[in-house]
Amino acid sequence: MSAVRRHPLIAFFVLAYAFSWWPWHLYALGLSLPSPILGFGPFLAAVLVLALSGGKAAVMILLRRMVRWRVAGLWYAAALLLPVAIALGATVLNVLLGARPPSSAELGTWPSLIPTYFLYLLIPGISGAWEEPGWRGYALPNLQAGRSALSASLILGVV
Repeated sequence: MSAVRRHPLIAFFVLAYAFSWWPWHLYALGLSLPSPILGFGPFLAAVLVLALSGGKAAVMILLRRMVRWRVAGLWYAAALLLPVAIALGATVLNVLLGARPPSSAELGTWPSLIPTYFLYLLIPGISGAWEEPGWRGYALPNLQAGRSALSASLILGVV
């Protein structure tokens, strides 16, 4: 625990990779093992390091920052609807440029994408979104202490 308190950022990186990549040797041997922890590795590492180095209060600060609304609701709506608009626009442009229009069978599957889309939004662990609170919520602010945002981002990108 004292090593985590002395070097929390290094402990975070080691734990993030350990939690995320622990079954690599099993995959190399051809064994497939479903592991729900893989997408949560950086988040779990951040929570563990914060709990060991700063206690419950430090963990609560990270969790509160994760749900803080920073812009108007209009921008959240735009972010949610933009992928749909891009897909529809690409389909229309594709047809206008001479491609075959989607068949009714192909269009019939589109409504089933709506629940899937919202499932990925509501359960971010499925899509790997739980990595961000670890990398950008914990590691990046710690790297920015004493560094510019650019150099901290470059270091984080390499790591």
